[in-house]
Amino acid sequence: MPGSVLKAQIRQRIWERMTRDGVALFPGAYGRTPTFRGQAESAQRLRGLDVWRRAERVLVMGDPVLAEAREAAVEDGKILAVPDLSCADRGWIVELAPFMLDPEQAREAARTAGSGAAGPVCGTCCLRGKDVSPVDLMVIGAVGVDRRGNRVGKGTGGADLVYALGRARGFLRAETPVAVLVHPLQIFGEPTDREATDIPIDYIVTPQGVIPVEALVMRPKGLHPSMITTQRLEAFPALRVILEREGIPLPPAASGRV
Repeated sequence: MPGSVLKAQIRQRIWERMTRDGVALFPGAYGRTPTFRGQAESAQRLRGLDVWRRAERVLVMGDPVLAEAREAAVEDGKILAVPDLSCADRGWIVELAPFMLDPEQAREAARTAGSGAAGPVCGTCCLRGKDVSPVDLMVIGAVGVDRRGNRVGKGTGGADLVYALGRARGFLRAETPVAVLVHPLQIFGEPTDREATDIPIDYIVTPQGVIPVEALVMRPKGLHPSMITTQRLEAFPALRVILEREGIPLPPAASGRV
């Protein structure tokens, strides 16, 4: 079965299960990286990891399900970087230094960072990828994940793009660990093959505990041309400008007018 078909089936089943069991929070599971009952507890489990405690700079995706993780970063005094692929005019990485804000401002800025809903507040800055210093940990959400660290996102490939751009621009390295926050209902058992452009997962964090992923997996080294499709350029209208400002040429197949 083609990987894209299998992933679509896994997404649909997880969305249905989370909805049926009342686990998904507003605005619902379908079509998104779901928020879930217990996500705050997952963020607390994340804070208990040694890789979190040691990290001085963390990159956390802007999904609502990760709001508590972003808050935890600033509460723990870490430099927080949040990518926003809808932002092209200023820079697509929002960086927040908690010591530049009072605690309540820092938490509010962390909760909304990456949403594109508002411009940067005092104490934050918007950077291009080539201007971001290396981070010590990446934290992402998912629709589903298996125990070998194979992740299924909502289908747009945003997190994979961020990882690839991070590797291309050096703020993510081969040794940078990646943690995913999910509900146990999002852990699936079907055998899946990880595509070469998929993000490798090192820690699966649930409200009940942490599952370290021990399998050695291939990690993308940068932005593969196959990732820049007309569909992705449509899903992320600012991506074309982001790539131009990063000095990354569009592949021929996607360089025409969308």
